[in-house]
Amino acid sequence: MDTTMPKLDARVRPFTDTSGRATKLLALAELTIADAFVIKGIRVLKRQEEGQDETFVVFPAEKGKGAARDRWFDVAHPVTAEARTAATALVLERWRQAGEAEQAVARG
Repeated sequence: MDTTMPKLDARVRPFTDTSGRATKLLALAELTIADAFVIKGIRVLKRQEEGQDETFVVFPAEKGKGAARDRWFDVAHPVTAEARTAATALVLERWRQAGEAEQAVARG
């Protein structure tokens, strides 16, 4: 089995909440795999716990129906730990780059 990682690319759009309510959402992202497949609905979130400034990536999921309505089910996600690490690192790096670009524009 070939275990080489396909080419990954990510586009990240920072999220700004104008409602004034607290939110964990920092950005929305798309992950393109091998220039042939895209996963939309990836979220960059921050921890809610006091003193935690850590960001993390959540892949798309949907709430179950019927008897499983209390559970969430993955819609799309990396299959291997190596793929998850690579995808998460890329999305977080692009999020940081987008934040730096936003700050540079704000400074004029």
